[in-house]
Amino acid sequence: MLYYIYLKLFNELSFLRVFKYITVRSIIAFFLSFFIVLFIGKPFINYLRRKKIGDDIRKEGPKTHYNKQGTPTMGGVLILFSILLTVLITGNWTNQYIVLLSISTLFLGGLGFYDDFKKFTVDKKGLAGKKKILAQIILSIIVWIFIKNLNLGEISFSIVNPFLKNSYIYIGSFLMLLFIIFIIVGSSNAVNITDGLDGLVIVPVMIVSLTLAIVAYFTGNIIWSKYLNLYYIEGTGEIVVFLASIIGSGLGFLWYNFYPAQIFMGDTGSLALGGLLGIISILLKQEILLGIIGVIFVIEALSVIIQVWSFKKRGKRVFKMAPIHHHFEILGVPETKVTARFWIISIMFSILGLLILKLR
Repeated sequence: MLYYIYLKLFNELSFLRVFKYITVRSIIAFFLSFFIVLFIGKPFINYLRRKKIGDDIRKEGPKTHYNKQGTPTMGGVLILFSILLTVLITGNWTNQYIVLLSISTLFLGGLGFYDDFKKFTVDKKGLAGKKKILAQIILSIIVWIFIKNLNLGEISFSIVNPFLKNSYIYIGSFLMLLFIIFIIVGSSNAVNITDGLDGLVIVPVMIVSLTLAIVAYFTGNIIWSKYLNLYYIEGTGEIVVFLASIIGSGLGFLWYNFYPAQIFMGDTGSLALGGLLGIISILLKQEILLGIIGVIFVIEALSVIIQVWSFKKRGKRVFKMAPIHHHFEILGVPETKVTARFWIISIMFSILGLLILKLR
């Protein structure tokens, strides 16, 4: 909307030219999305409490979680509403990346919302895992078609090596589809798995979003991309505005989600945010980098995979409980300490990811 105002009126009102700049609109997006969540958050939480839409704590989980029973969930609705409203106001809707990411937000948000809603109305288990994955695969195919139409040459169907400049492996159209499915399904569910402690997942999501925003700005700038040996992709700079809205919304949500949490994001938020990070890494050709800067999500997902495999094959558990954040809780580490340490790890690996791009 701001960009549209700039296009229509900048000749009459020259000061509106500031809305042309991605940096200006990103700053506005950050603050706007933050205050939307901050101001709407409390009434939304009260509404969920009146409707008794609260989290159901697993009896086999850590005993310290029993007092969380009934905490309002589906806070992802608040986050995604803020993101979409902010992008509507600050984004450039002539940009194809903004359109794709907004559609993806609605798609994944709808999937997570249906899953959460089903838990409170039909079945506590929610939507079957196979059905979730099928929906994520459908979105992956949409992203694949989008990538095909970008006409980026071999890069469209290649996996870029972030450790070496001008290094990539061409895998072809079909294998790229499978790779895209792996990234989107993996990132969406990995973030969902990580969402188990107060404030645990939203901060790494913000940290990864900030890192990707830096990469997106450089990738969409022909001068900076050449300097940093990134593959220049026209128009990707606008993704910074979208990521700024994620960061602002996330910070506003943390206001209510930090220990002791007044609200949880539920699958509505975690499935969508994880999927969006995966899609953005694909659009920027930084899928491997996502695995580095999103190391917390990778560790959490691997802990579940290892636990399930070990129990099925050996009849023994590797961890006292999976995902791994519960393992540390059962060992006696306070929840806030586990959360803070995971945040620190996320920060360190995000810095490492940026360092890799600079040093190569």
